[in-house]
Amino acid sequence: MGGSLETINPDILTIVAVVILVVILWAFVASVFRKPLSIDDMKVWPYVPRVLMTATERELYARLRQALPEYLIFSQVQLSRIIDVAPEAEHQSWLNRINRMSVDFVVCAPDGAKILAAIELDDSSHEKADRIQADAKKDKALRSAGVPIIRWPVKGMPQVPQLRADFLKRR
Repeated sequence: MGGSLETINPDILTIVAVVILVVILWAFVASVFRKPLSIDDMKVWPYVPRVLMTATERELYARLRQALPEYLIFSQVQLSRIIDVAPEAEHQSWLNRINRMSVDFVVCAPDGAKILAAIELDDSSHEKADRIQADAKKDKALRSAGVPIIRWPVKGMPQVPQLRADFLKRR
């Protein structure tokens, strides 16, 4: 009953060979015409969490919370979330000027309806020419929108009473 290739019907061998060849050809064609994996279809994306604030920003945040307990304080806020382009101006062009700019903190009224001040904590990187220019642009945009900007240096960061006094005199 055991068979050898000589005893197997040649037609069956041909059919088996054709089936194997068709399966291989089908797999090849399927791989060539398969839709490439979309980024949206990836199981996991290559993101990792970031630290929201630096150590000095966290220190200033703690002091701001003590100095201004009756106000809302938000960190790392994009300018486009706190100022807008006037309706008569070319919206996209002006929005592009502040694209990707942010402020360290925004102080709002207790109900969140009004922005009272933007706050920046300036470290030594703000002494570089490109940062000076970017800071001037940011300040001009905020002033134009009527949002007071308060800047404090990292070295010599004010204590709680001075933070409150500086904030209240700019309101």
